[in-house]
Amino acid sequence: MVLLLSFVAAAHAACQVVQTPTERGLTLSVTAQAEPLSCRRLTLRSAGELRVASVRRGKVRVPRDHVGTEAGEVRIGVPELQVGEVVTVDVEVAGAGVEVILGEPPPPAAAAAETHTTWTVAVDPKHPGWGFADPAHASTRREVATVAPDGHRVTEVGGAPAQGRMTIPPGSFVLDLPGGDVSAWGGPGVTVEVAGSRVRFVAPAGGEIAWRVSQVAGASVIPDGRTFVDGLDWRFVQASLPEPAIPVRYASVVDADVLARALYADVQALTPGWLPGPDGLHPRQLNRAWRSGWATPVEAGLILDRLLRQGRMTAAWVLTGADPEKQTLTGYDRLLVAAQVGEREVLLDPACAVCAFDEVSTAVAGKPAVGATDVVPLSTGRLVRKLSLVGTEFAATVHAEGAAALWLREAAWGLGEARRSAILAERLGFPGGRVIGVEGLDTRGGPVKVELSAQRPPRPVFDGDPPWVGGWADE
Repeated sequence: MVLLLSFVAAAHAACQVVQTPTERGLTLSVTAQAEPLSCRRLTLRSAGELRVASVRRGKVRVPRDHVGTEAGEVRIGVPELQVGEVVTVDVEVAGAGVEVILGEPPPPAAAAAETHTTWTVAVDPKHPGWGFADPAHASTRREVATVAPDGHRVTEVGGAPAQGRMTIPPGSFVLDLPGGDVSAWGGPGVTVEVAGSRVRFVAPAGGEIAWRVSQVAGASVIPDGRTFVDGLDWRFVQASLPEPAIPVRYASVVDADVLARALYADVQALTPGWLPGPDGLHPRQLNRAWRSGWATPVEAGLILDRLLRQGRMTAAWVLTGADPEKQTLTGYDRLLVAAQVGEREVLLDPACAVCAFDEVSTAVAGKPAVGATDVVPLSTGRLVRKLSLVGTEFAATVHAEGAAALWLREAAWGLGEARRSAILAERLGFPGGRVIGVEGLDTRGGPVKVELSAQRPPRPVFDGDPPWVGGWADE
C-alpha cells in the first residue's frame, strides 16, 4: 500500500511525501512541489521505537550529521531542493505508524502541571564563556540545577546556554539554581515568583517565559556581550582547524577587491542548509562544510571570514538574526562578515541568496548584533510609487533602489510567478492587485521597477519605518 500525503510548510511552500511500507518499516519519498525551501526541515514522530537507516538525495547519501534524534523525535535537515527533486528516507519503526512534519515542528503534547530543567556549568578561567566553550575542554564542572521535565526537552550536557526562552503549557515551571543569581520574566498572563535561588513561573493558560543567569556560586555566567563573543570565537576557532583553503584558481589574483568579490560569490553559491540541534551556533568542521557544497548561515559566514583572512584582508564576524533578543542572547542565527577590502570597509552577508557585494539582508538590517558591531547598520534605499486612476482601476509604477530593491528581491526569491506577483502586490500596497510588469528583479544590486493595477484604492506601503535609510514616497 502506498500512502500519498501533501504537507504545507508555509502558505505557499508545499512538499509531497509518499510513504511506502517495507519489511522493517517504511520508505519516505519527499518531493519539492513548489518553492525550493519547502522541504528543508523534516521531523518524524512515532509512538514506537523509530530509527532512520539512511537519507539519500537522489543517489547521494545525506551526511549523518544532518540527522538528529531528540526527545523521541527524528529531525532531518535537507539541503535546498530544486522543484521536482526527491529525497528518500528509509525508516525502521516498531509498532505504530510515523507522523511526518514539515518545517518547525509543533511543541510536544501538554506536560504535567509542574516541570523543570537541568543545567551543568562548565567553569574554566581560560574560557569564561560558559555555555559557549566546548565542555570537553573545561577543567571543572559544577551542577547547578536539577530538573526532570515531562514534555519539555532536557539539556543533559555541559555547556548548556545560561539563558533561554520557551513556551510552557498551562501549569508552572520551576528553576532551582543553588547559589545562582537569575533574572526572569514572562509574557502576558505569566506570574514570576522568586524565593531565594528558586524561580517559579505560573501560567494558568500557558505562555512564554525567559530567564538569564548572571552568577553561580560567585562565578560570572556570561556577564556581558564581550564574554559571549570570546566564548563563541574560541568555539569557531576550533571548527576552523584545518581552515578551508582559497581555491587554487585565485593564486594569481593580487587585487583585493577582485579577490574578495570572487570569494564572496563562491561562498554565496553554497547550497543553503540546516542542521538539527539545540541552536545554529555549532558549526561543522569548516573545511568539511566548504567541501560539502552546502552550509548553514553561520558556517557560510565563518568560511568567508577565514578565506578573506587568507587573502591578507582584515575580517571579523558579526552575529545577528531576524529576531534577536538582547536580554537573553537568543535568536542570533546569522553570521555577517565585516572586512577591510583595500581602502574600503564592507559588510558581507553570504547567506543572503540575492544580496550583491556589500549588501546585507533587510531582515537583519538595524537589528542587534554581537561581534564586530553592536547593531547591523541600515543601508541606503529609496522606494517611490507613482499613482494614477485609469477608468475605475488604480494603477501604480514603483521604482526601488538600493536596499528597497533588495527588500523586493528577498520577498520574491524562490517563488513561482503567481505567488511572486501576489507577494509584490501585497508589499507595495495593492493586496489582491495584479502585477503587470517587473524589471530588474533578477539583477543583484540594481534598481527594480514594478507596474501594478487594482480595483481597490491602495494603502500605505508601510505601517512603520522601512528597513533602510531613505524611506518611501508617493508622487
